[in-house]
Amino acid sequence: MELYRNAYPTRDIEQVRLIEGHAFSTGHIYTFASPLAAGSSIDIAIAFPNGVNPVFTIAGLCAGNAVGYLYENANVTGGTSLPIINRNRASTIVSQGVAIVNPTVSSTGTTVLQEILTGGVGKKGGGGEVGGNNIILKGLTTYLFRLTNADTNNNPHAAEIILSWTE
Repeated sequence: MELYRNAYPTRDIEQVRLIEGHAFSTGHIYTFASPLAAGSSIDIAIAFPNGVNPVFTIAGLCAGNAVGYLYENANVTGGTSLPIINRNRASTIVSQGVAIVNPTVSSTGTTVLQEILTGGVGKKGGGGEVGGNNIILKGLTTYLFRLTNADTNNNPHAAEIILSWTE
């Protein structure tokens, strides 16, 4: 028996959830050809039913200075439905979450996270990126992910928010 100890590889739980088909992503992008105006934001609202507590990874990127926010208990209406993809392309499992981009926000709710993306300005601009931290969200709660172009020289920039999670 001792001979077989550690004979089988162990897998990270995130990889297991991906293999099982319980890993999902959504996001929104403003391209270099159609950038996000200075002072404007990408807003993504997302919610899950009771009992679903997804583990989220947030990635935000802006070609200039920006600020990323996560709000809990936001009050939103309207917007455009975002497709949620299963990251295991062989799986037929569908996410239980609902996501919309650029809804009308009547209340942001409580600030949970706020991060600065320093990208520089003018010819020294290099872009800024944030992401990689995991957070577990609650069911029956509307979350608002916001990335704001904070360029003080009124420059538009390419920007994106990519949300990935397991259920």
